[in-house]
Amino acid sequence: MQVLKKNYINYIAILAFFFLLTAGCGRTGGDKTPTAETPVLTPSEQSEPAIEELMVKNPLTGLGMDKDRGGRRPLAVMIENETSARPQSGLNKADVVYEALAEGGITRFLAVYLGEDAGEIGPVRSARPYFIDFAMEYDPVYVHYGASQSAYSDLQKNRNIHAIDGIYDRVTFWRDKTRKAPHNAYTSTENILETAQKRGYLKPIDLKRWEFNEGGDSLPGESLKEFELVYFKNYTVKYVYDEDKEAYVRYINEKPHTDRKTGDPIVVKNIILQFMDTRVIDSEGRLAIKTTGSGTGYYISNGSYTRIKWQKPGRFEKTEYTVEGGGQLKLNPGNTWIQILPSQDKFKISD
Repeated sequence: MQVLKKNYINYIAILAFFFLLTAGCGRTGGDKTPTAETPVLTPSEQSEPAIEELMVKNPLTGLGMDKDRGGRRPLAVMIENETSARPQSGLNKADVVYEALAEGGITRFLAVYLGEDAGEIGPVRSARPYFIDFAMEYDPVYVHYGASQSAYSDLQKNRNIHAIDGIYDRVTFWRDKTRKAPHNAYTSTENILETAQKRGYLKPIDLKRWEFNEGGDSLPGESLKEFELVYFKNYTVKYVYDEDKEAYVRYINEKPHTDRKTGDPIVVKNIILQFMDTRVIDSEGRLAIKTTGSGTGYYISNGSYTRIKWQKPGRFEKTEYTVEGGGQLKLNPGNTWIQILPSQDKFKISD
């Protein structure tokens, strides 16, 4: 027994000596010197596997997003665009934004969120039937503050629409006292998700919306660095291509369209122009926009544009976009703004 104990002590001593020897030989000024057999990994290479495990592909942008967002219902929020509502909050965080005319010669937005959170979204305003049509293509939680009579009728008839209405909700929304009502109702993705969770709206879904170009490939098209969209005589949207950002900077009436919280201009990777029949339906100037059927448009990205066609069989079915000559439209990875216009002559290409 003593011999075994002595041998064990000697064994430990030898191991300790060997450890100190190798540790000393491997240090130079306190830094470990790699050998030819020891590859040196950059921080990005070291962390890449861990990042990939935590990310999934966002079906709305083609970019990576946190894994826990996979299968989550998007949030679709109505945002107003009257002069008193600008600058808005949260449009820069949306994956997809629709812009279409409302009454009074001004537009309104439907902003769809999935990949990023927004701490402030608004001002939130009322629903319209055609915005409900656009929203239902994403099976979202639909968020609005009031609605036209026909929009309320649609929301009540269709049980598949899970909506949060600020008229009947004082928890999800708040009023900003620095702005006048009704241009001061705001919410956030956190508030919406909390309410949606309590109401049982956050069912898992398999969202498939866009196809994306891989490896930076883009559709061939004609050069387009700057263009205007004339919605009304006193309301013009302009986009100017930024070579460094490889995206378009958005303007309203010749002024940068900025985010209220950050002050930064809104930058858009993909722009879809979609021409739809539009008509006035009442004395208040409310509109009907024919979202079904087929029509023409343009896809604009990476400093060029190409002609497209669109087709939507039913109100709550997805719009399919094809490029001129056939084939499904594939977007470049990034956010997308869909501009709904009443006619093609509203699209002005700058010289």
